[in-house]
Amino acid sequence: MNIFATITNRTMKQNKARTIVTIIGVILATAMISAVITLGISLQRYMYDYAVETDGNWHVVAKGLSEEQVKEFQENEEVKDFSVISEIGYAKIGENDEDLFGQYLYLQSIDEKAAEMLSVKLTQGRLPENENEIIIQGGLQQNDNEIRIGDTISFPVGDRKDAEGNSLPFNAYIQVDEEGNPMETFQEREQRQFEVVGFLEHWGDTQVAGAGLDAFIGKGEESQSVNQIYMELKNPSDAFAFMEKYEDEFSMQGNTSVLRWMGVSGNASFEGMLNGMLTILIVIIGVGAVSLIYNAFSISLRERTTQFGLLSSIGATKRQLRRSMWQEALVVGAIGIPIGILCGIGGIGVTLYFIGDSMAQFIHGTQSGKMTLQTSPGAILLSALIAFLIICISVWIPAARIKKITPLEAIRANKDVRIRAKEVKSPKIIQKLFGLEGMLADKNYKRDRKKYRATVFSLTISIVLFTSATLFSNYMDMTGSFMLEAPEYELQFVLVDSEEDATEGADNEREDLLQMFEQGEDVDEVELHGEMSMPAGIAKEDLADEATNHIWGYGLQEFYTITEEAASPFNEKNYYEYFEVIGLSDEAFEEYASSQGVNPAPYMQKGNREVLFYDNYQFYNGESGRYENVRTIDQEGINIQILPENPSYDEEFQDPNTIMNGAESLVLGHRVDQMPEGVENSNSICTIVIPESRGEELIGTNSYNRSGFIWCYQIQSSNYQNSYEDLTQKMEERGIDKDALRNIAQQYEQDRGIQIAIRILSFGFITLISLIAAVNVFNTISTNIMLRKREFAMLKSMGMNMKSMKKMMNYECLIYGFRSIFYGVILSLLISFAMFMVLSQGAAVDFRQPWEGILISVIWVFAVVFITMLYSMSKIKKQNIIDELKKDS
Repeated sequence: MNIFATITNRTMKQNKARTIVTIIGVILATAMISAVITLGISLQRYMYDYAVETDGNWHVVAKGLSEEQVKEFQENEEVKDFSVISEIGYAKIGENDEDLFGQYLYLQSIDEKAAEMLSVKLTQGRLPENENEIIIQGGLQQNDNEIRIGDTISFPVGDRKDAEGNSLPFNAYIQVDEEGNPMETFQEREQRQFEVVGFLEHWGDTQVAGAGLDAFIGKGEESQSVNQIYMELKNPSDAFAFMEKYEDEFSMQGNTSVLRWMGVSGNASFEGMLNGMLTILIVIIGVGAVSLIYNAFSISLRERTTQFGLLSSIGATKRQLRRSMWQEALVVGAIGIPIGILCGIGGIGVTLYFIGDSMAQFIHGTQSGKMTLQTSPGAILLSALIAFLIICISVWIPAARIKKITPLEAIRANKDVRIRAKEVKSPKIIQKLFGLEGMLADKNYKRDRKKYRATVFSLTISIVLFTSATLFSNYMDMTGSFMLEAPEYELQFVLVDSEEDATEGADNEREDLLQMFEQGEDVDEVELHGEMSMPAGIAKEDLADEATNHIWGYGLQEFYTITEEAASPFNEKNYYEYFEVIGLSDEAFEEYASSQGVNPAPYMQKGNREVLFYDNYQFYNGESGRYENVRTIDQEGINIQILPENPSYDEEFQDPNTIMNGAESLVLGHRVDQMPEGVENSNSICTIVIPESRGEELIGTNSYNRSGFIWCYQIQSSNYQNSYEDLTQKMEERGIDKDALRNIAQQYEQDRGIQIAIRILSFGFITLISLIAAVNVFNTISTNIMLRKREFAMLKSMGMNMKSMKKMMNYECLIYGFRSIFYGVILSLLISFAMFMVLSQGAAVDFRQPWEGILISVIWVFAVVFITMLYSMSKIKKQNIIDELKKDS
């Protein structure tokens, strides 16, 4: 070890507090980087494994292929592995030709690879090994007897034909007319017998709304004309390009749930938005880490300036002095980086150990495995490299400054202190307001701006870091809510009013149901509201220009038995569209209106035809690849005409003037910015919100839709699977159809997984950024105060007591704080704008003004500054005046 390394190590030992704080900074920065990478890998791996377990490990499927076309895909160089399913046809298992739902088995043959690639799961039994063995869903009956494993069953097998005689492949929907009557027939080909060898629980490409229940038989020697090949590609990132290549010839489909967690998306705008936000996230982490470590090395340089001057005067070169700084960086990195990586991985490991089950439960509603710690040598190496790069950037600037310091300036240590009379002159008002202490603080700031600039920079970065982390969380959560479809509630029950239901008894029934749901196991909250779809007319000039491309543009003839010619005078002036009506209880309406900044009293008064309205229409723009929204109504205060009930369906023609004379008007009074809590955006042209007590008065019993409200119970639960099982049991005991309770969370579990991932990442990010900001502020201020011990000793020797000294330091804190707030607000707004521009590539999000984050960060920073001041001044209080004055620096 050379003499410079020895001097560096000895200096670090002598300044233990600064060295420890610097190492802590490196540990925190490395831990944050390591934790973000580890959490991302753990979450990605869990979601990927679950997607494979649920949907299979195939990437793309081509449907409707002949045997020759299947062979072409099998020999394709891009295909790594494959599984072929052939369509056998439909087995008729019911006798009711008027109701075809549940009347078919959709028969397909599978090969030996299907179980793994397509995630074919059985509740009992085994997979079929030949064409005479079958697996079906459990609970099916034949001849009023439940089918069991080992039974031999016989079905007519054939094809479904539409009204024009065309075959309906791929388990197509039931074909019905406008009145719900079947428009398809079953054409039998043969009678087949099968031995039941297993009961099917699930497979990876179920057609949920298909006409037939999935059933599989083994492969036979006979070739089939309709085949599907499920393919695993050698390069999954090419999946969407692969599908695009063949989509004109075949029906192509991707396994989006698996591809999504492999980082593959077919939406270029979404990828650009995601990459942009990740870049901003990395920059924020990097800036926070660099600012923390840079300040530490910059302060180290200030402390060692005289030392460097002495070494330089006895022959040390600039290169040797810079190597001394790099020696300190290497020592700090060698200690801090490994500990930081262990802390980051360990922190995520401990977190997942305690909440891994809960996260799996929240995302999937069942105990479907546990999210466990996942990492890799590559991830560890990447964390170490990023942390080392941050240290290098942090030490490079202070090391470069050594070149500019002459030996004489270094020994005198006066390069940063430049006294010019005009610059250090303090305004008289400061002395009047803050006394001598305030004037001294002001002069101290002006005579050594570089030192104070480092402190202001540190505080500014702390404000910006915290605000940026908050903005990142808000923007990502907002974008996830906009682009994903997962609602905020877990279960939903729908109660339909009929015209005869508008009685006190119906009200009591609704309240009884509400109490039952509220008492359900693990139920947190239940929200009740009414919904109704109501056709109404609106003048064309009252629609916003950008909304005209997104409406159906119905004519009056769509709702009544009138000719298009008779309706044309009305159609020329108006659009006739479905408006959504939301009915809230009077109490809920008053609370909702107040939350939107609206006085609810006028909207509760009888005779007032004004209503609240929400007109934010959301859609996916295929041309731009963005999720966008538009305002549909041009302005507040316009009239709409509620269409009356169709007076007679039997008359050949009706008079449109007579019809419209019965229409009633509503005034769209005040536009609201949010839907009521728990109410989904129906994406109609406009949603009207009214108090339930005024429903009949405003909508009327003569409106086109006389069926009344559909009452929706939106149920939030901490464990929705337990709640679902408990509530369905209660419903059965009361004689209520349990199938009416929808398990919404289960339907949207993929979207819920993404949203919880965003929130967990954001919460951890904010926490770590807050710690870095706190250490940054503490390190900078405490070290700067320690460097001024000789100055404080001199002030004490002149008679300044601790009370006056604290007053002086408080004024300095105000200087730091207000300057930091000024710069922090400007930078935070710029960062918010950058995030807004990045996210605008994929979704029409609103610009967020970061006032809440700034306020919290300012309070947080001032609290840390105050605590740091107390700590530092307690150290100063214990110093010996004579000993400090004897020191050279």
